[in-house]
Amino acid sequence: MYDLRPLEGLRVLDLSQGIAGPHCGGLFAEYGARVVKIEPPTGDWMRPLGPGYGDRSAAFIYYNRGKESLALDLKADGAIDVVRQLAANSDVLIENNRPGVSDRLGFGFEAIKAVQPGIVYVSVSGLGQSGPDARKPLSDTVAQAYSGMMMINRGRADVPAKIDTTIIDAITGLYAFQSATMALWGNPERRQAKHIDVSLAQAAAAIQGPKILEYGIIGGMPIKLNPPAGSYQTSDGWLAMTLVREADWVAICKAISRDGHATDQRFATFADRAANIVELTAVLDEVLRSRSTAEWFERLTAEGVLASPIHDYGAWLEQPQTQATDAAPVFPVADPGEGPVVRTPGRTSYTTLSPALGQHSRALLGEAGINESQIDNLIAKGAVIVSA
Repeated sequence: MYDLRPLEGLRVLDLSQGIAGPHCGGLFAEYGARVVKIEPPTGDWMRPLGPGYGDRSAAFIYYNRGKESLALDLKADGAIDVVRQLAANSDVLIENNRPGVSDRLGFGFEAIKAVQPGIVYVSVSGLGQSGPDARKPLSDTVAQAYSGMMMINRGRADVPAKIDTTIIDAITGLYAFQSATMALWGNPERRQAKHIDVSLAQAAAAIQGPKILEYGIIGGMPIKLNPPAGSYQTSDGWLAMTLVREADWVAICKAISRDGHATDQRFATFADRAANIVELTAVLDEVLRSRSTAEWFERLTAEGVLASPIHDYGAWLEQPQTQATDAAPVFPVADPGEGPVVRTPGRTSYTTLSPALGQHSRALLGEAGINESQIDNLIAKGAVIVSA
């Protein structure tokens, strides 16, 4: 872990909303770049979604820390000139409009390339910039369904289910940041404009790469990788355990005092256990409900089995290991307000406040060459918002 900010000096213009694009911009800010966020006068649509502080939800706060906010109506007279002026002095531009929208508004790749020949132009979309469905919308939930993820996340009820956090949005932002930083690599004087196409659909597939490859190899949906890995109810809560070697099944049988199952031919191998998962799960359910989570955790880990109580977020935050590794220190995140900020892996604890809507509008318009009377006129017309 380190305190350096290796991207200091880079300038990023972030015109994205939601999670995926803002996450990409937020990572640039965390690593030292100056990130200017242009959002509509009504604000990024993520601002009010969920609990938070004032006009900032927790998701908005987390993915927009350290940015400067310019609240600008892109359809107002002169607004696109402002965008182009800011882009001319930027290294990276991030947008997440549907394909064709940014071109129509006047800040598509070719328009920005004309004013900044070395721009790294990042387009984040649902299904990509080309293809028959490129203009269709896609969300995190729909991406999970579209990519096959829900079909393998079936749980005990054997019903396709979503992972109930915005995992695809988050990983898409991470892939976008990775692609953009790689595009910046090398001598900036020789850098040519690059248009980077990152989609939720491709990101959702990428994190399932081995499973999709397995489907191609066997010609059908993959079987469970390591049964009976999963979640089990105990007498007072829930426990998860997993297996990575055949010997782990013998260890589980010993821990739960069912040595006979270790030699039961129905459960002899991973393949056998997958074929007989209903019977096996029934056995484990009955046994594991007989003791507390703490007791089973102690017995299983004593035999070398990978297991954990199933925590809620409060329990995770209170874990001694979480606190010892500074995994989610409490920081000021909005004015006023604080909360636990999960640290980016590999980084030391670092955060800054998320911006109020239009907090930096006046200063940023001034940098773009707009004089005070013009700025006042834009504010009076509602084309620009300046926070109090």
